[in-house]
Amino acid sequence: MKKVLIVAILAWLANYSTQAQTVLPGKQDIDKSTFEGLYVTTKIEEKYLGQYWESYLKQYGKVSSSRGGVYRAPSANISSVSSSPINLSSQVSSKKGLSQVFIYLDLGNGSYVTQGTKGYAEAESFLKKFAEDAILYDDARVAEEAMKESEKSFSKLTRKGESLKKDIEKTEKELANLKKDLEINQKDVATSQTDLETKKKVFEDAKAKIPAKQ
Repeated sequence: MKKVLIVAILAWLANYSTQAQTVLPGKQDIDKSTFEGLYVTTKIEEKYLGQYWESYLKQYGKVSSSRGGVYRAPSANISSVSSSPINLSSQVSSKKGLSQVFIYLDLGNGSYVTQGTKGYAEAESFLKKFAEDAILYDDARVAEEAMKESEKSFSKLTRKGESLKKDIEKTEKELANLKKDLEINQKDVATSQTDLETKKKVFEDAKAKIPAKQ
């Protein structure tokens, strides 16, 4: 059963890790403003995807987060996209079993990265790289959770085995004591039987000496 479970987990992880990560252009409402940028979708749970995304962004500068899965890096140093700091706004969200990371890259002077503009291909690679890394992070998380569940099950079964062993030892000790008690009881029964027979004879002899009624 354990081997079957391990094989199933590895097969699922292999399938999960090889999913193609497609980056697409799109628009997103962030804090009541509409931004144009690009996004990528994945099956990773939103709460974990947000953690991976924040960690990823910290490689490029200071990051702030707010409600609604919004993450900002006002001076992100993404040299592949621009030689100047980028005002990055992003949002992690989920819908119908899929999670999404949307990014808006403000280059300053009213210009931003979108499909057909300079830096789009690099921004696409930047986001795709994150999606691929996120899958690796999530593979490790899922594997760790599976390992911890196995550890928990192993620990539980081990404790139960130790408890059963103690119960058996206790029962064996009680059984040994009961056998001793039975041996003593059998000796007491034999002694009591001899005593009863002796006293019964004494009684019968005494009764025989009583004169018969005329």
